[in-house]
Amino acid sequence: MLQGTQITNKEEKVKRLVEIARSFIGTPYKYGAYNQADNGEKPDGFDCSSFSQYLFKQIGIEIPRSSILQAASELGEEIPADQIQPGDILFFEGTKGHYHHKLFPGRKIYIGHLAIYTGNGNIIHAADNPELNSILKGVVEHKLELLSRPDYDIVMAKRFIKQLAVIGN
Repeated sequence: MLQGTQITNKEEKVKRLVEIARSFIGTPYKYGAYNQADNGEKPDGFDCSSFSQYLFKQIGIEIPRSSILQAASELGEEIPADQIQPGDILFFEGTKGHYHHKLFPGRKIYIGHLAIYTGNGNIIHAADNPELNSILKGVVEHKLELLSRPDYDIVMAKRFIKQLAVIGN
């Protein structure tokens, strides 16, 4: 994000988030990657949650580092999966993952992967599952339906980019 630039319109934030995300298509997957944004370097690899954390930081939204903490974050609003909009994060069960039931009172939530919805049935994410499909290597954008069920059932959807109130005339 340009220093001193603040995007206040939801649609502009979503547009910028997707634009930045697409600029990383082809970037390698790195499990446990910690973004290098704090030291000014362009990241050279991501896992799914460092990718989302990095992207949201670029539009001025700080979200937790791990997928389970992003899912549990009160910063985002949980929404029905059939009401997703571009910029929303989809959390999947996945083939490997984490749970922390105390973060979700009264629910058993298992998170193995996440992706950002880009619209028109597409998602973008940092993936590492070429056994499932050969394109799932690194940062990729594709149809949501490519992720097979039940391994990639959607567990939760969250909206972190909200419409901002306009004050004044």
